[in-house]
Amino acid sequence: MKFFSLVGLFIPLCLQLSAQVKPVAEWYFWPDYTLPGNAKNYPGPKLDNPASYFQKLEYKNTPLLFFSEEPTERLINFLAKEKIPQEDFTIELWLLVHVNQPVGALITLKDRSLQTEPDWLLGYYGDELVYSLKTVKHPYGEIINKKVDDYWSGNFLHIVAVYEAGKMKLYYNGNLLDEITVGARAKPAGETAVNNQIELAAYLKNEPYMDLGNLVKSLRIYDQAISKEEITSNFTHYKKMVERGILYPDLFHFATGPYLNYATKSSINLLWEADRETTATIEYGTSLPLKNKLEVNSERLIKEDNAEPDNFIGEAALTGLASGTKYFYQITLKDKAGNEIQSGVLTFKTAVEDDEAFAFAVIGDTEARPHINDRVAKLIWGERPDFCLNLGDLTDGGIKRQKFQWNYEYFSGMTQLHSRIPVFPVAGNGESDLYWYNRYHALPEPEGYYKFTYGNADFFMLDSNQEEEFAPGKKQYVWLEEQLKSSQANWKFVCHHHAPYSADEDDYGDSWKEQTDMGDLEVRKIVPLYEKYGVDMVFFGHLHTYQRTLPIASNQVNEENGVIYVQAGGGGGNLEDFAPARAWFSAKTYRGHHYFTINIFNNSLSFKMYDTEGRLKDFLELKK
Repeated sequence: MKFFSLVGLFIPLCLQLSAQVKPVAEWYFWPDYTLPGNAKNYPGPKLDNPASYFQKLEYKNTPLLFFSEEPTERLINFLAKEKIPQEDFTIELWLLVHVNQPVGALITLKDRSLQTEPDWLLGYYGDELVYSLKTVKHPYGEIINKKVDDYWSGNFLHIVAVYEAGKMKLYYNGNLLDEITVGARAKPAGETAVNNQIELAAYLKNEPYMDLGNLVKSLRIYDQAISKEEITSNFTHYKKMVERGILYPDLFHFATGPYLNYATKSSINLLWEADRETTATIEYGTSLPLKNKLEVNSERLIKEDNAEPDNFIGEAALTGLASGTKYFYQITLKDKAGNEIQSGVLTFKTAVEDDEAFAFAVIGDTEARPHINDRVAKLIWGERPDFCLNLGDLTDGGIKRQKFQWNYEYFSGMTQLHSRIPVFPVAGNGESDLYWYNRYHALPEPEGYYKFTYGNADFFMLDSNQEEEFAPGKKQYVWLEEQLKSSQANWKFVCHHHAPYSADEDDYGDSWKEQTDMGDLEVRKIVPLYEKYGVDMVFFGHLHTYQRTLPIASNQVNEENGVIYVQAGGGGGNLEDFAPARAWFSAKTYRGHHYFTINIFNNSLSFKMYDTEGRLKDFLELKK
């Protein structure tokens, strides 16, 4: 399974806790989101391989059914038997749940052949918590079963099961959820005692490509009961990590990136974020060893109350580069104590000359499923495009107060790609305040929308969150007309997040009950500019499906002078669906996660759309 191909993404360390009581053992989990082959790289400290601590269990013994499901992953032998608590204990789980399908995980002490009920179990599935314990009075187990819905930060759960002096206690997000008196624990005997093992299992059949490290972020096991105050303190500790976007406690690491932004013929922008204040040394060149060097101080942003630092983002522009050329680069970060971490040697390519062939990939609505974005990133990398467009909703809602979505979800899945392939994004409603969007990107002015040229094509990147600016005479409408009027490019593409035309089932009225607008009418006010100035294709997301239109002009199909619209919201967002009847403009629809690529040479354009298995789902050839 993917979980065991990672390097340095599992931390079997007892790191500093805010509580005084130390666990018997503590683990942090992170999936293997690295490219394959020679491109494999994980920025930051190289930690131990988890295979030496966990044994991945195939179905050689009876799996424990949980909510009638078999586990998709099972991990055992990660805690020596002599360390397994025999009397009082505490089990602590920190989970990240940001999907709309039921998934689950549990930690349990059980006989590996399941001849008897588990000695104890703590688990989560869907919206339910389960804590069970075998006692002398109840050999089949006492159970606390509770439904929950108030996740903190929208998507995190902190769950703690305590057994102390005959009492079971279940805590949720720092608060006592339930407590019952159960008496003494039942003691396993005979063969059961010999065969007992702790197992950590994940139940993820409803989320393809998801693995345990997507769901379980941390596990702690204590050989004593910890107090409510200590539990609350631990919860606060995790909460502060999330708010700051810190992935690992007390470990010098890259919280984001490094990643590439806005490549031109002679320059490229680099960005990264550390968990602390650093200085950075960037080495780069056309071959190894790297001969060019640039020193940079990370930007320090302070919370509005001037208390704790929010983040430490670094940014640098490498200039004076040769066009269409492959470069190598490496970033070394040094903190105030003199500790260093490195990104590893990575690569990028500058933009090509106007008459050269080039290719680019397009994704949209990467949102909340890093496991889907990991899949798409690897497929896109396999095609080696020159750059990538992201059509907005990079996050599900990564506005100012929800920084964690950038660190834990977007960058976790996409850094592997964008550390080598530059990204040109537009903002979606998920980034509508532009707070983190602007801090995590180095893009041209004006803020929120911009233009760039690549080869013989111009790209016009708009902010459709400000849809009132799409009306004639308004800011983005005026700006776009000026840009289109002066454009001499052979190919013209427009990108924004919201849909001028879409056959979505319910975003523009309930198509199962009434006639709908089939698109955002406010956004559609800018469409006459596309038609007037010969825009070839318009790309957008927002709706989590794929749709390519027939050429459209004057609100009807026009094969000679029409503009083609491509809706590509197939990243990690929750999938949506189409209206029950075919739209008048529809050329192709597909419900599923996806991406597409475009190859251009002179007057020829080749368009191909793929699903997450790399299967071709749509194609189009255009010639000028």
